Amino acid sequence: MARLVHIVGSPRGERSRSEAVANHLIGKLGGMEVDRLDVWDMDLPELDGAMIESRYRLIHGADVEAGFTPVWDDLRAMVDHLLSFDIWLFSTPMWNFGLPYRLKHFVDCIIQPTMAFTNDAAGNLTFHGTGRTAVLIGAGALDIRPGSGLAHLDYQLAHLEHCLRFYFGIDPIHCVRVAPTFGSPQDVETVMRKAEEEVEALALNLQNAAGRRD
Repeated sequence: MARLVHIVGSPRGERSRSEAVANHLIGKLGGMEVDRLDVWDMDLPELDGAMIESRYRLIHGADVEAGFTPVWDDLRAMVDHLLSFDIWLFSTPMWNFGLPYRLKHFVDCIIQPTMAFTNDAAGNLTFHGTGRTAVLIGAGALDIRPGSGLAHLDYQLAHLEHCLRFYFGIDPIHCVRVAPTFGSPQDVETVMRKAEEEVEALALNLQNAAGRRD
């Protein structure tokens, strides 16, 4: 049975449009195990100067200092948990053209050497996320969809997609943009319906892919 993890990036709960579309997708995925990770409820470690210095030891293949071992063990367990899922579903609003700070913090925590990837002395990477699929659902007031006049301001899904592909080697990655969400109630409802139709088609694609893996 395929397994999906839903990483929730919005603090708005049932008022979140990105989460509503993500839940619509999940509702169309029958026979799939689903877990939910809300970044606003997670106890994420501070990535301060000392942690970053310790991180360089991992990059060079050395053991971290004894005092940092518990923190890195917790991060490794977090990443290993993610890697146990076949599909990674992210739902997020746009904050200041980018990701909410808690989701960005989560992303910075999981992208770690020997966890997301392994590098050799020449800098070549072995990705630990290959074989997985990601679905990114992003909502925002601005129309930053590809081809729009503001597409160059997409530091939301474009940023998240590059991080997952570059560091984890995840492919394919499906992006669903719930935008623009600023306008009349009728206009916003049209945007929501279009996003729901998009994830309905995607659900069939994901189920067929899961069936082929089984």
